[in-house]
Amino acid sequence: MKPTTITMGGRLAAPLLVSGALMLGGCSSLEQGQIAQTALAFIDSDQFDAERARALPYATLRLSYDGNTGMVVLASLETATRKDMDATDAAYQQEHAGLTPLAALSSSATPVESKARQPSSTTELARFETADHAFVRLENGWLSGTAGFVTDLLDMRRDVLLTTLMSALDRGESTPSYVIHSRWQRADGIEGYAQGQASWQCAPPSVQALPLGDQTVAQCEENILWQDGSRSVNRYAIAPSTDANAAPRIWAADVQPWPDSHYWSWEVARGWW
Repeated sequence: MKPTTITMGGRLAAPLLVSGALMLGGCSSLEQGQIAQTALAFIDSDQFDAERARALPYATLRLSYDGNTGMVVLASLETATRKDMDATDAAYQQEHAGLTPLAALSSSATPVESKARQPSSTTELARFETADHAFVRLENGWLSGTAGFVTDLLDMRRDVLLTTLMSALDRGESTPSYVIHSRWQRADGIEGYAQGQASWQCAPPSVQALPLGDQTVAQCEENILWQDGSRSVNRYAIAPSTDANAAPRIWAADVQPWPDSHYWSWEVARGWW
């Protein structure tokens, strides 16, 4: 996969060298306050406003994790087909014959259950870097990976497109339930795996204050029932698409990617589209 050149609307990616392997193999710990250091290069995160957001030279998120809040900068933007990503998944599963199920982390590891059935589509992979070179990866706007945190998300997949969910709501239809698969890795290298059944619901679009100013977004909730009986509620602010050829955009999110994990929360401070 070759990175695209990022010059959309004058919003550039930071001049950083990024390897896809970093997204899966981060080993440094995110110490207290480190994530907020990035914000100091631009603005005080407590005094963030739309005018300053528009002045940022790079596509940026305002990210919160485990009590820390700061700005993270777009390091790379790539596009890939579902076929390319399925090939990567197959290679990973062949290398790792068994992952630890859920949060049991016992010696009786079981094989990974079958992957989520993925729609055929082109996927946008946006990687954002913190001040201490930890990474957050968004796949079509969804959180799909991290590196450099105490416990990292290796992968999070759904067997449905965001466009499908939002289109059903636009037509006044009920949204389909769907499957979520999540893999993570602790600092000691032990991996966990969880599968859940999710439902999706949204309130009608309304105007919400966001870093770039007021935006018309739908407040949506993703309710996940994990295999171990625990539940997660993920929240999103989504701008409905006004173009038949464009996908809805996630402007803000608050996500627990596996049972009992920390929440990753972010808002788009400077868009990359």
